[in-house]
Amino acid sequence: MKLLIEPHYLGCLEYFCLLRNSKEVVFEIHENFQKQTYRNRTYILGSNKVLSLNIPLSYSNRTIIKDVKVDYTQRWVKDHWGAIYSSYGKAPFFEFFAQEFKKIWEQRNEYLLDINMKFLSLCFKLLDWKVEIDFTDTYQKDAEIENVDFRNDIHPKIDFSDRNIYHPIAYSQLFGNSFAANLSIIDLIMCEGPRADEILSASSMEIRD
Repeated sequence: MKLLIEPHYLGCLEYFCLLRNSKEVVFEIHENFQKQTYRNRTYILGSNKVLSLNIPLSYSNRTIIKDVKVDYTQRWVKDHWGAIYSSYGKAPFFEFFAQEFKKIWEQRNEYLLDINMKFLSLCFKLLDWKVEIDFTDTYQKDAEIENVDFRNDIHPKIDFSDRNIYHPIAYSQLFGNSFAANLSIIDLIMCEGPRADEILSASSMEIRD
């Protein structure tokens, strides 16, 4: 499947189930940026509740995705890393992978797209996935016929159960009495390490072209 989708920030498991089923991914980078989406937010499991981590941005209503800049006047880098450390510092695979994630935050990339793609590349490496990646040259409302268009389908305000992409398979998490589904990929990687791909495979529903 050739997938057309927007780049997410440390995407949720539903997002990665979709990526897993795709041999080639084309990222939409010429669409006008939309707020309150997974483009600049992710969800992790804290000791008391699910936490939302949001990257503050600098953009206008007509700024396309590739030109959206990150706002470093706010201390979000320290806050995000602090939340990750508090949530996963005692996770089984934190000591193996934490520094690779931390390095990306510390690079203080100017553009949101660069941050998202660097985290995505790291996750592909840790999952041992080989996915062909490309980017849109222009914005087209209707996708070309060979692409399967999932732009804006995975949205934090619409529950994953409304889509036929992700079927939660529970794995060991550090907090809570019940399983918290569809968190950031970093939750699965820190908790399950090499088993992350196996769990994503079991969680993936078949996507038809």
